[in-house]
Amino acid sequence: MDQKYTNNTPTNEVNRLIEEIDYLHQNIHFLKGRIESIQRHCKHIFLETPGMRKCHKCGFAESTYY
Repeated sequence: MDQKYTNNTPTNEVNRLIEEIDYLHQNIHFLKGRIESIQRHCKHIFLETPGMRKCHKCGFAESTYY
């Protein structure tokens, strides 16, 4: 007996989801760049804890273990 081909996944939905994933990846890249720019230009006000300090304005953090 010949088996009939069945396609249970709508191609349009798959393509739309792939496009949405690509858009979200681009948006993540853009937003990471914005965060880096904000942190680079921030006049940091650090809250220090043992081993770490973190700017409460922009979230930049660095280790103080040297």
